[in-house]
Amino acid sequence: MGAMTYLVFLLLTAAWCYQFLALVSLGRFFRPSSSAPPVETGPGITVFKPLKGLSPLSRECLTSFLTQGYHPYQVLFGVRDPDDPVLALLQELARAHPRCDLSVVICPEDLGLNPKISTLRQLMPRARYDLLVIADGDVKVGSDYLAQVAAAFRQPGVGLVSCPYRAGPSRTLGSWLEALTIAADFIPSVAVANYVEGIRFALGAAMALTRQALAAIGGLAPLADFLADDYQLGFRVAQTGLQVKILPYVVETNNPEMSFSDYLAHQLRWARTYRVCRPAGYLAYGITHALMYSLAILLGSGLAPWAWGLAAATLILRGTLAGFSGRRCLRGDLPLWAFALLPLKDLLAFGLWLVSFLGRRVAWGGCSFRVTPEGKLAPQ
Repeated sequence: MGAMTYLVFLLLTAAWCYQFLALVSLGRFFRPSSSAPPVETGPGITVFKPLKGLSPLSRECLTSFLTQGYHPYQVLFGVRDPDDPVLALLQELARAHPRCDLSVVICPEDLGLNPKISTLRQLMPRARYDLLVIADGDVKVGSDYLAQVAAAFRQPGVGLVSCPYRAGPSRTLGSWLEALTIAADFIPSVAVANYVEGIRFALGAAMALTRQALAAIGGLAPLADFLADDYQLGFRVAQTGLQVKILPYVVETNNPEMSFSDYLAHQLRWARTYRVCRPAGYLAYGITHALMYSLAILLGSGLAPWAWGLAAATLILRGTLAGFSGRRCLRGDLPLWAFALLPLKDLLAFGLWLVSFLGRRVAWGGCSFRVTPEGKLAPQ
């Protein structure tokens, strides 16, 4: 065998080791905890919900934050456009939950290129409490979510916590691939990072931090033009010496109508942002593409029987990781037949990893941007 074949074998060996490490890390992270149950009352919490647009699952997602078994808390809904169709739903929810402390705020100012951060900055003066939760509009949580968050801050030195997430119901090819990517790639990588290097980032679906931690990093204004605001928020809090944690509490994101092109654009945007924010880690991410390396060996061997066996074993290992993460750890409802898309997802992931090195342009919110070396957005 030539030097290139040995190199691919070495890469495949490293990829297999990573898959096993991910399985172990997931098992440790999501194992049942013996900690004391959270209480129903505690420090006041302000929940920020920056919103744009309406989806079939908006009512369910938003209601989950209005029916929390924890007090006291307030919910601030921020909407940029006064003609946004979500406003009618918010008015209905306010009437349906008169005992819930909620406010609907129009946030028309453009305070930077990141619209989420712009809305949050306009909501911040209305926050009454010192424990702050930031959750995306398409996120659904359990009724004990705020209680779990409050419990995490009882530990001294904790500045920010966030949660892993699963994809909600999927109805299109793009949303099925997104759910597989979360289960087979993203959440395993978070679990590995938790035990190998420690957490110095946040997961943006649902984050919580103290007002003191936010003040220590200069507030939200410095994040106004960053694409990966969740990464920046966690990284900057960690730099202050406060602890950043990922809770073993799974929330659900919902995007059931994602098209295939939407999926590709989202993954390329994530890949190029990740490459800028964590260049060494992103380069090392290349060793995780086990299926690609097994296929390269298969082709290089002239389709030898032993290489077919190696490729099949690799696919089984990938399926085991995806299934364990998606069904056992995240408790998602992706149908078993959808896991047949895993080879396609893995091929796309490798292609996107390569393409991500070819430029810094990303598409977001209908606009085209260039990601600067610092991770900021720059209009094209």
